[in-house]
Parts: sequence; C-alpha cells; structure tokens
Amino acid sequence: MADLKTLAANNCYGVAAITAMTVQNTQGISAVKPVEPAFLRDSILSLLAEGRVKAVKIGMLANRANAEIVGEILEANSGLPSVLDPVIRSSSGTELLDAEGFGYLREHLLSRVTLLTPNMAEAAALTGLKVENLEEMKGAARKIIELGARNVVVTGGHLDKAIDVFCEGAKLQTFVGDRIKSDNTHGTGCTFSSAVAANLALGRQLEDAVVLAKAYVTEAIRKAYAIGPGRLPLNHLYRLQQNPRPSEDAVPVTEAAR
Repeated sequence: MADLKTLAANNCYGVAAITAMTVQNTQGISAVKPVEPAFLRDSILSLLAEGRVKAVKIGMLANRANAEIVGEILEANSGLPSVLDPVIRSSSGTELLDAEGFGYLREHLLSRVTLLTPNMAEAAALTGLKVENLEEMKGAARKIIELGARNVVVTGGHLDKAIDVFCEGAKLQTFVGDRIKSDNTHGTGCTFSSAVAANLALGRQLEDAVVLAKAYVTEAIRKAYAIGPGRLPLNHLYRLQQNPRPSEDAVPVTEAAR
C-alpha cells in the first residue's frame, strides 16, 4: 500500500503483484504468509500483458521460490528499468526473506536490476562488512558493485545526518538531506525505492530519480501523521493536502483489496 501511494504521489499509476501478506501495525509485524509462486507469476504476467508497464519496483519477496519468479520476469523484460529494495527482515526483527531466497537475491537478482537500494543493515548482510558510518557505507557500496550490481544506493537515514551513498557504476557520490527528529519513519525504504522507480518510469535519468526520491521521502517524514503508538508511517500523499500536520487524533483506515 505504501508503494502504491508513493507511485500515485509521484505522477504514476501503480499496479501490484503481491508476493506475501503480512499482519502488521505501527508496532511491528507478527505474521507473514507468502503467496503461491504460480499465482505470483500469473499476477505479474497479467499486468505485463497490458503492455503499459514503464518500470518495476521489487520489495519483499518472502522466499526463494518467489524470488526465482521475479528473476524469470526480469530476464524476460530486461529493457524495463527496475529497482530492488532488498528487504530481509523488519525493524522489529521478523524475517521477511528466507536464507535460500537471500542467497538467490545476492547471486542472481542484484545483477539484473537497474538499481539496488539497501539500508545500512541490508548492505552489511549483502557484503559481510561492518556498515556503521559513512566510510563503511562507501566501502559496502563499492563491494556491492563488485558483486555484480549495476548501480546501488546505500541509504543512511540512521546516521546523525541523513546521508545516502550512490554508486552509478564506478562513480560514487554522497547525497546529504535534512535529519528530521521523528519516529515517523515506518516504510522509508519501500517509499524511497518506489519513488525512484516512479521517476525512472517518467523517463528521468537515474541520478535525478535518486535525488528527487530523497527529497520526496524527506518531506513525507516531515509531514507525517501520528496514527499509532509505534514507528509511524510516512505521509505519502502530503502533496495533496493544503496544510498537512501531525495529528494525535488521526483515525487509521483499513483497506481490503479483493
């Protein structure tokens, strides 16, 4: 749902193939149920059959079987820009990708996508390196390129300054954003990667897409609503609101898709 709201806010119409269902709220994830691989394949192929997909964003995959389906789709549609957020576990510690799936992602998927967007913990898992500061982020980014990734952004939202390290091939840059003292950061990784994908779908160059996505996420955090006692989600649709501001009285709405 965060992905779809992000795509809408960035002038795209998002469509989704669900890899897994989760039971979650602002306090964490308590259960995960992957969809059947054949169902996932059919879902993706049905959407691609419309012939209007301009970019692909990949997030939580849950297991190797579903990761392999995504790999097949990427191989068959190599001309589409693609962004992979390598989700491994939730911030509350729930496993969101099994060990076999992680191995497949590392060995096969990261080389097939346009951009990989790990956070510091995910970059450490992918490289086996310690990633706790800016210099270690740079080392991890270069190592991920050595592993076969074409381009990578290691996001550093947990640092004193919100610094991201962007490797476009051999070219390394750092992007510094505002550090917002806020707990409204639930879903920043998926939001950032979806915003990059939206900008790629609109025909923007990769560096521009990364810069615009970072600016969007910063404002979505700054203007988030308080809707629960845990880590709060971003206000993805802040651009549609006249005077968005945090509200302790905001009422969450449950949306069921069928």
